Amino acid sequence: MGVTGVLDYGERLAFEVKNCDMQNVNLSKCSTNVENKVSYGNAESDIVDHEIVTSPQVTKLNEIIANLTDSIQIKDVQLENSHREKSRLLAELKKQQRCNRNLKQQLDSERIFYQREKDYFVEEMQRYRGRYIGNVSKFQQQWRKELEEVQDSLEQENKQLKSELLDKNKVTYNLCVKFLRMKHAKDTLRYKLDQLLHEHLLVMAEMMEKLDEARKELNLIVSEKFQEPLPLNKAKFLQVVQRNNRLTYENTTLKVQVHQLTQNIDKLKSHMQRPKKINVDAKIIEKLATQSNTRFTLSKAEKIALLSKLSQPADYTEDAEMISQLYVLLGNCFFLPKWEKEDKHPSLSLFALAYKSS
Repeated sequence: MGVTGVLDYGERLAFEVKNCDMQNVNLSKCSTNVENKVSYGNAESDIVDHEIVTSPQVTKLNEIIANLTDSIQIKDVQLENSHREKSRLLAELKKQQRCNRNLKQQLDSERIFYQREKDYFVEEMQRYRGRYIGNVSKFQQQWRKELEEVQDSLEQENKQLKSELLDKNKVTYNLCVKFLRMKHAKDTLRYKLDQLLHEHLLVMAEMMEKLDEARKELNLIVSEKFQEPLPLNKAKFLQVVQRNNRLTYENTTLKVQVHQLTQNIDKLKSHMQRPKKINVDAKIIEKLATQSNTRFTLSKAEKIALLSKLSQPADYTEDAEMISQLYVLLGNCFFLPKWEKEDKHPSLSLFALAYKSS
């Protein structure tokens, strides 16, 4: 049991002893009250002797006396019990006080012993601290020197890295500026090329309309002439003209194919010699890409509209091969079906000569 527990137990015993004293006082008061009542009852009985006492009053008084005697006996028993409890509590209180004195002496002796131990350990700690401080001071001096050297080397490396980073930033900035200028020049050239291609297609459409009109007139003239009987020398001359027309047509188709192949070779060379991409800001690249895509879609829509206008049905099935070759030469990205040609028509030679002269 601890010291605080022992003290609490002693206080509790003292409190119980006080309660027993109070109960004894109350019991003594009750006994005095009962005696007073008994004496008062005797006085009243003396007074009643002078009067005529009836039998009911006598029985009532006897009951009161019996009740009072019973209560007096109960109070006497309670007084005896309280005296016994008081004596027991006093014995326990003395025993607890003796234990408290012994514990106090033991605590005082232990406090003195541990105080001596504490003083001894404090002296030992001070002695070892003096030795440790002497050794640590030397180690700290060496450690500080090493740290200063490492810090100086790191600062020099940081300066070098900063200078290199600034140089790289300048180079990347210049490359980005050049790339953006090239991108702008490329967009402007592409826009101009689209405009020129649009104008060229318009001119070709006008030329095709004029050629259609000339072909119709020529067909009318030829049909009128063929209805008349031709002499032998004119028939031979017509065969020679037709053969020349066929040869010129084949020559023009071969030239167109050669021109197309050369263009494909040039494109392959330019694609192989194209420089590597440079990483620029993603927002600027996305903005430029959207602008170029909108321009490209507009120009492509205009091309499709013009080609749909040019590909409307008309009566020139005989020279469709040459028209398809011209479309391939101009757009280089469109395709038209290849129709069979008729060699026996003079409009092909005229169309080939017009293409050669242009």
